[in-house]
Amino acid sequence: MSNGVSDHKSNLSDEAMLKATGKAPDDWFALLDAEKATLWTHTEIARWLVDVQGVDGWWAQSVTVRYEQERGMRLPGQQGDGTFSVSATKTVPHPVPAVLDATIRLVSAEFGHAPSSSKSEVKRPYARWKVDGEAVLASLEDKNGKTALNLTHSGIIDGSRVEHAKPTLARLLTDIAADLG
Repeated sequence: MSNGVSDHKSNLSDEAMLKATGKAPDDWFALLDAEKATLWTHTEIARWLVDVQGVDGWWAQSVTVRYEQERGMRLPGQQGDGTFSVSATKTVPHPVPAVLDATIRLVSAEFGHAPSSSKSEVKRPYARWKVDGEAVLASLEDKNGKTALNLTHSGIIDGSRVEHAKPTLARLLTDIAADLG
């Protein structure tokens, strides 16, 4: 099923994995297949890569997700709990407080209610909305007077909804940037 979310392979090159772990993806997959890792949980695979193979934790997660996707154990964008998550990011030439205000106003209008939680006086300000059992998180980071704004929609149970969630986030980012002028 294509859900509009790129798979781990498109986000992580074979060359990068080889350079960082000493093995190409197909080599890792052969080792994991020999261990019958398709019968393991995500955590068991990642732990084996770290504990037995000595792979760095971040790379163990990357190898694990890619293996799970290659073997049909996980779809692109699917989390370990079976739900889906998508995100979109945009950097805008405005300070964090102004971007946070515009984000809260426009995302609240989109979902019909104020955020369930938000913090503005922290290193990485955020606002979170609960939407039909799912969550939308806006997180902001100062980038030398500009603001990197990330919107993440998580906890999506129905994978077919992912293809609509990502464009909604992208549209919201465009609307927020336009609102700021």
